[in-house]
Amino acid sequence: MELTTAMLADGAHQLPGGKLYILGGQWDRLIVPNFPAQQPTMALVLVIKVEYTEALDRHHLDVQLMLDGQSHSARAIGEMITGHPPGQARGAPTFVSLAFTFNNLVFETPGRYEWVVKVDEGELGRIPIEVSQGMIPGMPGMAVPQPPARGPGEG
Repeated sequence: MELTTAMLADGAHQLPGGKLYILGGQWDRLIVPNFPAQQPTMALVLVIKVEYTEALDRHHLDVQLMLDGQSHSARAIGEMITGHPPGQARGAPTFVSLAFTFNNLVFETPGRYEWVVKVDEGELGRIPIEVSQGMIPGMPGMAVPQPPARGPGEG
């Protein structure tokens, strides 16, 4: 198996047949005003290439948010059997699209978090997310510093 596509998104929806609808995808950092910080929603989008010889076996999927090698509060686990779709050429791989939505994730501290993706205890990949404190001018709820007012005759 191989993780061919992985991204974080504001939202994602998976349809039967593998089609993905992704909203606000492909970001890797959160800048928050303070800690602890709560992210209202975050989607993790994955596409896993399953070889023809693996498609009929049951596989254990484990997706977990980690910080410095320690488990965080978010995790998704499950079993998958992909099978062979009708008309698939013998020996051709299958691509499995997955969208996981996590609501109200709390980040207690800043750091480089990683979504660790494992199948059958073997790691397929890591999707990083840097969480830091700061302000982004123009973001809703954030004050944008203004230059001091100039009086008459001032350049």
